[in-house]
Amino acid sequence: MLCPEVWRFSAPSHEILQKTGTIDLKKQKKDPIINGIRSHHFNQMITIILPDASSIPATLEATLADSDHYLVRNLSLDALVARSFIEGFVKRGTFYAVSFRTRLDTEDCVAVTPNGTLVLHLNKETYQTLGLEGRVSQFARKRNTKYVVQIDLKTLRPESKHYERIRARLGREILGQFNVQIAWTPPPKTGDSGVICPSSVAKYFADDATGAVKVELMPTLVKTHQEYGLKVPVFSLTEPHDEVYCNASELIEYMGMLALSCDLEEQDYVNSYDFCGERVEVGNAKVMHWRGLFTTVQVQSVYQQLLGFLEKEKHVPWLGMYVHGFADSPISFGMRENYFHTDGDNSYAVVVNPKGEYLWYQLVGNNKLPK
Repeated sequence: MLCPEVWRFSAPSHEILQKTGTIDLKKQKKDPIINGIRSHHFNQMITIILPDASSIPATLEATLADSDHYLVRNLSLDALVARSFIEGFVKRGTFYAVSFRTRLDTEDCVAVTPNGTLVLHLNKETYQTLGLEGRVSQFARKRNTKYVVQIDLKTLRPESKHYERIRARLGREILGQFNVQIAWTPPPKTGDSGVICPSSVAKYFADDATGAVKVELMPTLVKTHQEYGLKVPVFSLTEPHDEVYCNASELIEYMGMLALSCDLEEQDYVNSYDFCGERVEVGNAKVMHWRGLFTTVQVQSVYQQLLGFLEKEKHVPWLGMYVHGFADSPISFGMRENYFHTDGDNSYAVVVNPKGEYLWYQLVGNNKLPK
């Protein structure tokens, strides 16, 4: 068999959304970046890049100190529509769930969004046997091989026949059992009510009467490193006419190479990395990675800590944050169905400089079938 000329293969196409503007670092009101962060529910990895920073602030390191989540194994989906669960965790606080290590293109997947919507991404056989109302996946319209079912858990009435029908269908053997990653943010303390521990949701599932459900703690993985002797690109929206700056794609690509500790030293080779535009020499760059399951509130806290650091450290050229979603999550941004034909990528990057100028760079797969 002859080896294919892989260098002739075109890269998978993506939809890229870029937004630029200026924000107030002090007030942080009407910040469009926060709206973008809140639209991306399931976050697997957060990376921050601090060029020319002497150290990573302790407050920033502590932001995700209590961000561990849980893995619930052998979960029957009728447990997600139980009255006690909806009243205790869906309607109180914010609940996140996404199926663990399932393939979106070939397997049944599930998610629960923070607004209380149960999303089922099902194979054709499962959907037709289950008997719940849904629609064909927008990425499988020609073959009708995948279907999407959405159930608003907050509007279900346990005394209705509709509720009993849904619960009976979700408990059917055809669906099987799922391994699901979960996270829960308790409601804020009010009046005489005490503080509720986020681990209460783990105890709820661990107390399963059948004994089939197993709950595991999934600690957040943290990694830090730093790079030395760098000439980072300059990010500016108010560029003088006599100077040239790198474009958004080049800046995001540079951030990615920095986060991966790639060799950025210029050499006389064809495959060496280089970019056009103004540069500024910095002593080092601090890089920090978190991997786990992060809520939108946690990502927003990291972003706000970055803005606070940037306001104090005016000498840094810019700060960057990269957030990557789960490739096999049923949804990506908002309630948009996730693309699965090639890579299922759904991520975004944020760059802010001391003047409050920002870049929002959003990347998702499109609905074009691979050739």
